[in-house]
Amino acid sequence: MTETHNRNWYVMQTKPRSEIKVFHNIKYRGIDAFLPLVEKVRVWSDRKKKIQEPLFSGYVFVKASEAERQSAIRDNSGALRYIYFEKRPAIVTENEISIIKQALLEPDKISIEEKHIKRGDIVTVNYGIFKGMNGYVNEIRGNYKLTVNLEEFSYSISIILNSNEVSLII
Repeated sequence: MTETHNRNWYVMQTKPRSEIKVFHNIKYRGIDAFLPLVEKVRVWSDRKKKIQEPLFSGYVFVKASEAERQSAIRDNSGALRYIYFEKRPAIVTENEISIIKQALLEPDKISIEEKHIKRGDIVTVNYGIFKGMNGYVNEIRGNYKLTVNLEEFSYSISIILNSNEVSLII
C-alpha cells in the first residue's frame, strides 16, 4: 500500500455466494474492503439457524488506490469485475459508506427481499435514466441480469438491468 492518498471506494461484483471469500482475499492483500452483513434466520425442515448474509448480494466495496484496485481483483477467485459508470469505475462516497454502516447498527430495520422475477413479469425500473418507467421482462440472463422491454415511447427499447434495479408490479 504505497499510495495512501487518492483512495476511493469502488464496487466489485462477485460470483453468487462468493462475497465472503472475495472479501477475505482482498483483506489478506492488505487492501481496505467492506462487506456489510446482516443476520438472517434460515429455516430447514429439521432446524433453524442464524446466518450472516451480505446486505448487497454479489457485491463487495473496496477502498483503494488505482494500483490496489487492480490488485484486489487480480487472481481473486470469485471476483468478476468492477461496476462502471460512464466508462469509469463507479465511485461510492465516504458518506454513502457511512450511511450503510449506520444502517447496520439497527439491523431489525433492514430486510433482504428475494425477488422471484420471471419472464413476462411487469416491472418498474428503480434506478438510472429509465427510473419510473414500466416494462416487461423479456429474458432472464443468469441469476441477476434480465432484459426489460420498455414501451413507454412510440417504440420498444430493450435494456439490461440487474434484478435489484427493478420492482415487480403486482
